[in-house]
Amino acid sequence: MALGPIHCGSFLLLAATVLLLVSTISSPVINNISFLDVTTSNRAKATFGVFGYCANVRSGNGGCTPSQLGYHTAQISRITGWNYSNTHLDTLTKALILHPIATGLAFLSFLIALCSDHLGFLFAAMIALLAFIVSLAAMVIDFVLFGIIKHEINNNTSARASFSTAIWLTLAATIILFFSTFVVCFSCCTNRRRSRDREVGYASGGYVGNQMGQADYAPATGRQRFWNRNRGNVY
Repeated sequence: MALGPIHCGSFLLLAATVLLLVSTISSPVINNISFLDVTTSNRAKATFGVFGYCANVRSGNGGCTPSQLGYHTAQISRITGWNYSNTHLDTLTKALILHPIATGLAFLSFLIALCSDHLGFLFAAMIALLAFIVSLAAMVIDFVLFGIIKHEINNNTSARASFSTAIWLTLAATIILFFSTFVVCFSCCTNRRRSRDREVGYASGGYVGNQMGQADYAPATGRQRFWNRNRGNVY
């Protein structure tokens, strides 16, 4: 396997996979990794992730919701003391499942790019492009969903909400997937060109074959056959 763009593309895909994986295992799996942090006036903190949220993280008096697909934003009142309900946002939380889907696609593209040759890189680039589209959709949903919640909390309560680590990791992974798609596709083109140049070189007697050909067709010199030694002598 050739060095250069091929390994660079594989590295970018692996980096994007790791970033998406970390954002996927956010609250309530790991409560210190979240998309949105909410801090109340009494220093209680809540963190929101893909599969749920954790309340009163600092005080230890609360807990985390079970990991599930979608959750109710109205439960924010447990933290801020302000009743807020939006059924559209509740539905939108189910779309956060795009995070693990993008993670799986990025990892699949990484495996194909790492183990493939020639047209395999083109297939890996197509999957990387699909992973980029899914990750981009997930990122847009993140900023819309948690942006609305952040705006409502900051404008209607004494609590303060801010974007946290996971949302920036998703943004970084999306950017990396965008560039890795072109790098892996470029790897396909350069690898095919190297293979074609190598075949042309062998066909024209290049490389080691050229040296062997020159040895095989070198003019004969040195000692002559015994029946030819005296052919030119006149008796």
